[in-house]
Amino acid sequence: MSYYAEPIVRLLEELERLPGIGPKSAQRLAFHVLKGDDQSAERLAGAIIEVKRRIHFCRRCFNFAAEEHCEYCNDSKRDA
Repeated sequence: MSYYAEPIVRLLEELERLPGIGPKSAQRLAFHVLKGDDQSAERLAGAIIEVKRRIHFCRRCFNFAAEEHCEYCNDSKRDA
């Protein structure tokens, strides 16, 4: 039996899916989000959505990148 409203339970379940986040850490994170203002929650949600949409693996070195190649591979000063 859950002592929280369904939206909180859903948030807790999703947070617990993150690596290294157990029930107590999920609770702390969820309560932090709940205590914050709407804009803070929207910024967090927006950042997660943006990173999922825009970031992929670099075609050359498989580092994270927003373009075809990562910042390291695009750096003309680095030895290829």
